[in-house]
Order: sequence, then C-alpha cells, then structure tokens
Amino acid sequence: MRYLLLLMGFYAFYMGLLYNDFMSIPLSLFGPSCYTISEEGQYELKDADCQYPFGMDPAWMNSEADIVFYNSFKMKCSVILGVVQMTAGICIKGLNAIYFKNHLDLYHEFLPQFFLLLALFGFMDYLILCKWFTDYNSINEISRAPSIVGVMINMFLNFGEI
Repeated sequence: MRYLLLLMGFYAFYMGLLYNDFMSIPLSLFGPSCYTISEEGQYELKDADCQYPFGMDPAWMNSEADIVFYNSFKMKCSVILGVVQMTAGICIKGLNAIYFKNHLDLYHEFLPQFFLLLALFGFMDYLILCKWFTDYNSINEISRAPSIVGVMINMFLNFGEI
C-alpha cells in the first residue's frame, strides 16, 4: 500500500508540474512566459523560437481558450496513461498464464485482449502523439488538425479505409 501511495503522490506531483499550476493558479516556475500581452489584450509571441522549458506556458491560463485547451490536454494524457496501465496489467496476466502453464488463458484471454487493446486504444494513442508532434501550420495555411474521434469512428464505418 505504501508503494501505491508513493507512486500516486509522485505522479500527482509530476502532472502538477506539467500543468504548471497549483490549485489552478498558474506558476512561472520555469522562467518567463513566451508571450506578452499587447494593449488590445492580444497575446503576442516574444520570439519565433521561444519555447517554454517544461510544462504549459502560464499564458495559456489567461487566454480565451484555456478551458478547451486544458481539458483536451488532460483527457489525452489520461487516455495515454490509462492505456499504458491497462497494457501493463494485461502483460502481467500473460506472464501469470505462462508461469502457471495455463495455455488456455494465454491463447484465449491474454492474446485477444492484448491485440484488441493495442489495435483500438494503442492506435488512438498513436493518433494523439502524431497530432501533438505534427506542425499543421507549416503543411498548409488552411489545414486543420484531424479529429481523433472522427478518425476512430470513420475507421469502423469505412472498414479500415482512410
């Protein structure tokens, strides 16, 4: 139980650092923001190469799209961490089946669960990471990032065709 509480505390602290907030108050823990506020109230980038060193830039907390942005980020982080945790649990189940020489569980429980989890939710994690690491502004001026939910639904409706 103590290791579970230790890990829960560690990951809560880590996610708090990623969000750069403490009780929903933005903190500039890792240097100044990359944005300045103009007289009209618009955010302007200080330097084209400026990147906040770690976590979220505190300027996001004061923007108009803060709720949409933070909720989207938190949901995607939760999905990624959840899939990693479920994959670890299924792998432990497979190792138990191998250790106890229970081939029925290995072939008819572990393998279908593992492949179905990775085919559906592993693919969704892949889409999330691809969406995060792709610069859609440099591809085309009017290109928009694809909807992950739309891609997943169309995958089933179109039988795997893009």
